[in-house]
Amino acid sequence: MAENVAYTKSDTPSQGNGQFAVGKVSFGATAIVAADYVEIDVGFKPKYVRWTNLTDRVTVEFFEGMAANTCLKTAAAGTQTLESANGGITLTDNGFRVLQNATLAAILASKDCYWKAIA
Repeated sequence: MAENVAYTKSDTPSQGNGQFAVGKVSFGATAIVAADYVEIDVGFKPKYVRWTNLTDRVTVEFFEGMAANTCLKTAAAGTQTLESANGGITLTDNGFRVLQNATLAAILASKDCYWKAIA
């Protein structure tokens, strides 16, 4: 597993006491390796993360207490599933990682994604 760094990222600085951050990540048409991940550094360890593939209307969320590399996935049709076999979000000391598994569909080539992290 390796970190994908082939994307364009824009962040909004943490708000207030530095415990809230939002950003956008745009992926080009380059190949996305399913075993790789995108790591976002927000300067704190979040308790809640929401990642939305706006292009396909797929959202994955991570709540404090969930197992690493899992998430609650909401598909475009509104169907929700607890993802554990297809990967998800893992917290780091300074942010979070999102797995690029194609079945998870949170990160795919040629997509725009938005995220927020709250401590």
